[in-house]
Amino acid sequence: MKLFLYSQQREISQIISDHLSDKGHLCFIFDTMSDLSITLRSLKTMPDLLIMDYLSFNHDIFNIYDYFKFTNIKVPVIFYNDPCLLCSTRAIHWKIQLEITQKRFLNMDFSSYQTLFRDLEDLIESKEFKPYISLLQTPKKLPESLIKDKYTLQYLQENKDDCIHQFKERTNLPNNLFYLLTLLQRNKDLELSYEDIEELYKENGKSITKESLKVNMSKLKKYIHNDKKCNFLIYHDKDRYRFVRYKI
Repeated sequence: MKLFLYSQQREISQIISDHLSDKGHLCFIFDTMSDLSITLRSLKTMPDLLIMDYLSFNHDIFNIYDYFKFTNIKVPVIFYNDPCLLCSTRAIHWKIQLEITQKRFLNMDFSSYQTLFRDLEDLIESKEFKPYISLLQTPKKLPESLIKDKYTLQYLQENKDDCIHQFKERTNLPNNLFYLLTLLQRNKDLELSYEDIEELYKENGKSITKESLKVNMSKLKKYIHNDKKCNFLIYHDKDRYRFVRYKI
């Protein structure tokens, strides 16, 4: 695909370009919004996708979709560091974002972008690259001195979501089982059947058979059962499973 990239962090654009070029895409980097705008207005054939920094402009003041409609620029656009995800993964978020915001302007099937989105997500979410991207830094732990209500602090401590990472380190949990555990935790408000979990794998570009899933679920529950410090469980009722956090 032919891709245009713009970021206020020029080096970020370059790394994204290098990564996607290695995947077979043709990438063009722009140093200023003015250069990007002039180029788009002058082209007869648009790129397949515009990848932008969310901080390129103030979204409350400037609506890029309305601007493209007004100037008759027909190109899909995503923000690689969008801080407000609609879904559990960036790849799915970008596809749904395009369908919600741009299908009224563009008559396109965005399913062909899924491989590209997964490749971009792998880079953006990588532990080596993510800390250097604007809007994606993990917040620092809130100091107790800023918490006036001790019960509020207690609530934060009891409900932070790092328990599965501590569990993985403590038990040397294999990556395939940790991935299953991650899916269950992300969807902790739902009771999931094996079919539901299989679909979550597919949405993330992975595949697993129901038989393999049953084996992995059994192994995961054994790890949880054998860990005396574990403060969560996988609740099972009528062939449905749910991640449950509890206090110990």
